[in-house]
Amino acid sequence: MTAAALAVLVAIPLADAAFNIAHTALLVGALNSGDLEALAAATADRLHQDLRFAAVPHSRAALDAGLSAGAICGWLSGSGPSVAMFCRAGEAERIAQSLPVEGAAKVLDIDTVGARLL
Repeated sequence: MTAAALAVLVAIPLADAAFNIAHTALLVGALNSGDLEALAAATADRLHQDLRFAAVPHSRAALDAGLSAGAICGWLSGSGPSVAMFCRAGEAERIAQSLPVEGAAKVLDIDTVGARLL
């Protein structure tokens, strides 16, 4: 994390910290069960994203565009400027086309096999 990214962080209320911790558990449950509605809720953030999006407005625009185009959920990756999104199979290219032209999109598949010994 860069010094500039750390500089935007401030003291956080206990309720916001608890919110994010609870949503981490929700994220694990949603990924395990395939509950897409819970997955969307689980990626909500009260700790850092809004503060960091102020420094990378194109990232906020990309996330908003992807969600409006049908992405299930999305989040700021690290301190930005990258964002990541989950979408249903077959919708990734259409969602990628909806993103602002200031950035670049990379469509990735989810590895359903996991780690393997080569």
